[in-house]
Amino acid sequence: MRECAACRSSPFHPVQDRAFRAAQGVMLHMRVSVLVTLLAVFAAATSVAQAAPPTSLDITAGRVNFYSNRFILTGDGNVRVRLSDGTVIRGQTFTMDLKLNRYLVAGAVQLDPAGSPQHIAGAAFAGYPDLDRSYFLPENVAPERWTFYGIDWRNRHEGREQPGDTFNFPDLTGERAYIVANNARVNPRTNIVFTLPRLYTAGIYTPLPRYVVTFSSNSHFFENAFPGARFDVGIPTNGSPNSLTALHIRNDPYNGTYLAFDQHFVWNQDWIAFGIDPLTQEERQYNLVAYKRISPNMESRLFAQVSAAQKGWLFNGAQNAAGFGELSTTAAFKGGTALNYTQDNYWQYLLGLPYGITNLGAPLIDYDPRWQDHPMNGLLSYYTTHDFTLLKLRTFSVQYNWHAALRLAHDIYGVGGGYPGDPPLKDDWDHFVGGTLETSPIALPGHLSFAAAYTREKHWFNVDHTQDFADSKMSVSGARERQHVRYFLAYEVQNIGDYWGNKQTDIYAPNADPLTTPFGTYTGQAAWRGLATNRAYTGSLVYTPTQWFELAVILSRHYDYPAPVPGAYGQPPWQFAGDVRVRVAKQILLDFSRQYYFNFADERWTPQFGIQVSP
Repeated sequence: MRECAACRSSPFHPVQDRAFRAAQGVMLHMRVSVLVTLLAVFAAATSVAQAAPPTSLDITAGRVNFYSNRFILTGDGNVRVRLSDGTVIRGQTFTMDLKLNRYLVAGAVQLDPAGSPQHIAGAAFAGYPDLDRSYFLPENVAPERWTFYGIDWRNRHEGREQPGDTFNFPDLTGERAYIVANNARVNPRTNIVFTLPRLYTAGIYTPLPRYVVTFSSNSHFFENAFPGARFDVGIPTNGSPNSLTALHIRNDPYNGTYLAFDQHFVWNQDWIAFGIDPLTQEERQYNLVAYKRISPNMESRLFAQVSAAQKGWLFNGAQNAAGFGELSTTAAFKGGTALNYTQDNYWQYLLGLPYGITNLGAPLIDYDPRWQDHPMNGLLSYYTTHDFTLLKLRTFSVQYNWHAALRLAHDIYGVGGGYPGDPPLKDDWDHFVGGTLETSPIALPGHLSFAAAYTREKHWFNVDHTQDFADSKMSVSGARERQHVRYFLAYEVQNIGDYWGNKQTDIYAPNADPLTTPFGTYTGQAAWRGLATNRAYTGSLVYTPTQWFELAVILSRHYDYPAPVPGAYGQPPWQFAGDVRVRVAKQILLDFSRQYYFNFADERWTPQFGIQVSP
């Protein structure tokens, strides 16, 4: 029997060889199938990537205008729009409605897709990122409209129905542009970044090196990392879909006028705000505020602050520094309750305790790094997250809420236990419970309504010491919409008791009686034993004729025990406060306030007006 050449070349028997070749064919088919599948998946992924809407638009033109009252951006003359994928659209005019998030390029439009040699000419191009659609009027003899899915320019869908106002321009007749520039970067639904813009302020266009307009619905872009000031004007200098950088011109009574800096990082629910205030003074505060949504029912907040004395420019070596940090975590439960833990940490001397504090012969610039005094305060609280109904009768109801907490104070006064080997101080513990009862508003004649509330809270300490707080309040409020007036009258009683058992007279030893101050002689001080009662009548009126002006006045009469002593303690029996808010521009609000104390401690009107400028 002759052996075939194929058999001689194969180590297998002919039957085995045919089986082997069949198996090779099956494996080859499987490899091709897998390869085809991978290519299909890759192509689909590429198609999805190409179909995604643009994440930014870079616009350049002979003139770019921003109309702040309409949130409309326009461009005229040699318009060039570059999308985030590299696609370039050219034309003669451009407009974008930032609130509706759609844009239009018209007039000799040239579309050059990224990474593609194709060049498409047309009359107009409209982008609708929220719909993931782009619409195009091509240069054809017969009228025709194309629809692209996102920025996938390879597939044009001819004849698809398009919105009726796709290629309509907004009417800006009589409008004045707030910002004029030659370029802008739009991060849709978030902000616009201008380079070398001119802002219309006080009748003139003021040039700036860079400016950012944020119009995001995410309020976390506007979180504040600064302390209070009476004047604050922010100049945003850089921005992205997730960040905002700004310089601030600020003024306060202590530092005068100075520059400050803040940086924001923002996501869908989480955010970080960092600020340096002042930026141009030797005494600086570095503040960090952060928020994290851990789950739908749990969140955490962080506040960290470093106060430093630094000579010279920013980040020079500090002569002294102190720190504070607070971390708060809250978890919500079904049934309307929540659990919160908040911890405060203090570092009075981050560089160590100055030798000069304990040794008067040593210079203050030397520090003992062994100092370990870091007071801490922790609070664990359980409370209701909303009011519950206790009683309901037709339109009248009584609601209640409650809370309970446990608190630890570790070396809270910052004394003792500071050096290695020193005995630790005894920790202080206390716990407390409290709650509030309040009524729903009760309608009265004359467009008035009545409401009442009662709050009570009691504290127990780890020594023979308790505190009791009670607050009762009744109020009548009303409004005259046609006259643009709202008014309010309230009567409030606060009772405060500080109880020390058989040590009550030791803690609250009789005061000198009578007590003489530069403002007179006052009696009745010896009766003070740690129990106080404050009664007050408060009336207010708010007048708001327009959205640009508001006047608020508040008059209060206090009956306190122990009675206030000018120059020693207590608040003025009569107080009057006035506040006027005037919006002089869309981004500038002026707030003027002043108080009158009816000659308490020889003080009538406060020495000066409180003036605050804010956005």
